[in-house]
Amino acid sequence: MERRTRGRWIVGASITGLAVLALGLGGWWGLNRDRRASDGQASASVAADTGTRVSGSGPAAAPLPTGTFQDIHKELEVRARAGDARAAYRLGQIISRCREYKPIPGGEFTEMLAGVVAHAGASIRMGSRKLDDPDLLDMMLYAKNEADAICGGVGDLPASVRKGDARAWFELAAQQGHTKAMTDYGRFAFDDLASDADLLDKADEVVARRERARGYLRRAFESGEPESLLALAAAHGNMPFLGRDTTQSLAYWKAYRRTAEGRKLPEGVVNMMEEQLLAASTPQQVRDSERRSAEIVQAFQQHRAPR
Repeated sequence: MERRTRGRWIVGASITGLAVLALGLGGWWGLNRDRRASDGQASASVAADTGTRVSGSGPAAAPLPTGTFQDIHKELEVRARAGDARAAYRLGQIISRCREYKPIPGGEFTEMLAGVVAHAGASIRMGSRKLDDPDLLDMMLYAKNEADAICGGVGDLPASVRKGDARAWFELAAQQGHTKAMTDYGRFAFDDLASDADLLDKADEVVARRERARGYLRRAFESGEPESLLALAAAHGNMPFLGRDTTQSLAYWKAYRRTAEGRKLPEGVVNMMEEQLLAASTPQQVRDSERRSAEIVQAFQQHRAPR
């Protein structure tokens, strides 16, 4: 009984966490990675394999090791330092995203979610939406699949591994030409600077990381990496390290939606993203974003920075 109760608590906490993730636009930086297989997920090594598009940075031939972090991290570190961008990216992925991950079988999660919705879905609200809202459920299930694809089988990370350590691995992978590392770098570049005092004390370092992130995003954009569009939307929107600009954020989002990857997003995910973007926009900004989005798409297709 105790084990069953604990399992229910974990599922309930995970449901709440995924709802917060959905409402916080947590999926902006990785909504459509190439890691889905016939069962809805693909191996983590497939995720790391994608994204090495810059000339001269092709991935090493040997597949990445799979297993728990404890079992594979040493091999990944050796290969990353030897020039395997995929290994460096995989280390960054795990450290940045898997510290609080708790695996829950998909069937059990779906069953528990259905039970919560049946008993209290109309009374529990997440922001402006009730828990039984189809778009919110869509986003929560998508977020769970995303977490499972990255963190499934990784196991617990030792306390000595800090979340801020991910930045160095993303930076190494980006230097080696991994375009998805270039798009992820900015999201995690400031994790070890948790307080305002840290940001002030290390102002020069903050500026250096911000400009590094800007340069990586430009390289990823010019190389044709679709996720650079999402990252730029976030960098001007909900994570404005390049300066908050609602028109730019909305324009980059619209540009992403015009890519093949963007068109694959579930309807509920799109609805929630656009609801939050439009809520922060004036009618003039929406009109201006249409023109700007067309300019961004043209530049993206021509592999040049937008003017």
